[in-house]
Amino acid sequence: MKRKMKAGVIALICVLVLAVLVGWSGFYRVGQGEEALVLTFGKVTTVNGPGLYWHFPLIQDIISESVTTIHTKEYGFRTTRQGSYGTAAKYADETDEGVMLTNDNSIVSLEAIYQYTIRDVKQYSFDVHDPEGTLQLAFEAVIRRNIQNRSLDDALLNKEEIEREVLPDFQALIDSYEMGVKINDVRIQNITVPAEVASAYEDVNNAKNEKTKRLDEAERYKNNVLPTARSNAYAVLQEAEAYKAETIAAAEADVSVFKAVYEKYQASPEITRTRLLIETLEKVLSSANKLYLVDSDTGTTKLLDLNGSPATSNAAAVAGGE
Repeated sequence: MKRKMKAGVIALICVLVLAVLVGWSGFYRVGQGEEALVLTFGKVTTVNGPGLYWHFPLIQDIISESVTTIHTKEYGFRTTRQGSYGTAAKYADETDEGVMLTNDNSIVSLEAIYQYTIRDVKQYSFDVHDPEGTLQLAFEAVIRRNIQNRSLDDALLNKEEIEREVLPDFQALIDSYEMGVKINDVRIQNITVPAEVASAYEDVNNAKNEKTKRLDEAERYKNNVLPTARSNAYAVLQEAEAYKAETIAAAEADVSVFKAVYEKYQASPEITRTRLLIETLEKVLSSANKLYLVDSDTGTTKLLDLNGSPATSNAAAVAGGE
């Protein structure tokens, strides 16, 4: 009897100890910035925020995730050794991952990082298989689509613009998957031309620079020559206008003189004719040094030296050629 009682007491003590252990192990704490899922027979029954809770260990499990921790993922490269004081970090290229085409069929190599936080632990843990792998594939789809809509120069020169465009597109795609993830940031670390095609790209770039240089020189030449040409053309036009005005004025003056003479001629034809003859002779003889006068009656020729005294020559020698 005593043995049975002793065995019963021992069993009771064991049950009590086991109950205490089970009860004690059922307590769990959810830290600040975390969410905990309570799974009963594998099904989510409760979502708890920060605090102290208890669950039944034999039939319930706890999954907790930080909803404030910022997770960083790399694309196009991987960090093989973290940097520390006095030691530089090491990286390895993921060439196949980061190489992509632009819309002008050029090749670029891209390296980027993106950062995210978990905002719904239930969706993140159960609604999508392999959340990290899904995030990587989604980012690749968005970044490739963006680069394929750009030219080579556009992709190389506009990293910040690519970041601004990719972030909302990436978030929209993730939301469509109902992953419970918030994309915090996208950073393009580097966009370059792969070494295999760098020399060809350099040749093309040099040709473009040479073209730009020639166009600039032509523009400067045009800017220097055109003002001079316009100035010369203006001077010629002004000279022509002056000549035109002068010619017209002279013609009008001649017409006025002719009209005046004609009016006088109509009034006194003989007198006007004689005056015109005299004026014409004055103009013609004004530059003569010698003047010969022939007497039609006697055949005598008189030589007048306009610079000296009058003289008379042999009439027969001058007049008849006898």
